[in-house]
Amino acid sequence: MYQNELSNNSVISTNHIICWSGGKDSTATVILFHEHEKELLKPGDKVTILFVEVMYDLKRNISGHNPDIIDFIYEKKKIFESWGYNVEILRSKDKDFLTNFYHKLTRSPDPERVGKTYGFVSSSSICAIRKDCKLKPMNEWNKLHANDNQVQYVGIALDEPKRLESLHKQPDRASLLEKYGYTEDMAMELCRKYDMVSPQYFLPGNQMRDGCWFCPNCKFFESKNIYERMPDIWEEYVALEDTPNLAYPKWNCYSKETLKERDLRVKGLYKQYSIFDYITQ
Repeated sequence: MYQNELSNNSVISTNHIICWSGGKDSTATVILFHEHEKELLKPGDKVTILFVEVMYDLKRNISGHNPDIIDFIYEKKKIFESWGYNVEILRSKDKDFLTNFYHKLTRSPDPERVGKTYGFVSSSSICAIRKDCKLKPMNEWNKLHANDNQVQYVGIALDEPKRLESLHKQPDRASLLEKYGYTEDMAMELCRKYDMVSPQYFLPGNQMRDGCWFCPNCKFFESKNIYERMPDIWEEYVALEDTPNLAYPKWNCYSKETLKERDLRVKGLYKQYSIFDYITQ
């Protein structure tokens, strides 16, 4: 997998691609590659680390990721580059949360929604933000490098057998965590050793994900953190609930809680909740 040869015995260089989210497994994958470079690299090879940044507002350069996480990404990017790795932050060229929110629906299975402003992420199985702002930039990058001789490393640990089984069906992908016998707990310990533990693991209840802060899956402490770090943007986001004629007016398709109710909670102005409520909502 790591070395291919032409019929004339000349060596084909390989682009080693590491898909990085900032979480423990993908970060540990980068570290393992660094520790085992002599085994994995041959002359002419290069290493490319890819992170896809979803944006809340491209025009104002406001990320859709928690500020602490995106600061972590850019800080560790410099370290990886000092190791000789190429780190690319991919973004959609023209799509972000706000463009998705404000676009007018021209077609829909529900005729009553046609002509309305799209609104918040719907309950459909495919998130439009993920499709337009995450998968599309990654697919465009892959097209540009379709002729590369490459192998992609994915952060899947030894104790994730179902995910590994699926990975093994893709001949151009591999897991260094599996190769070197690392479980999820071991991956976390390796990140601690290099001082590369993402801030997502530091909030109460480990509720911070590495996803978008405007996602309906966003938990209470994540919302509270955004309010504290970006109060003006949070107020702007809450005000979107008052936008008229929305096709999808519910900010959270998984809960009955309104965005204004979440806003009151993060400001401590709503009724008292138990810690169980924070975890499950």
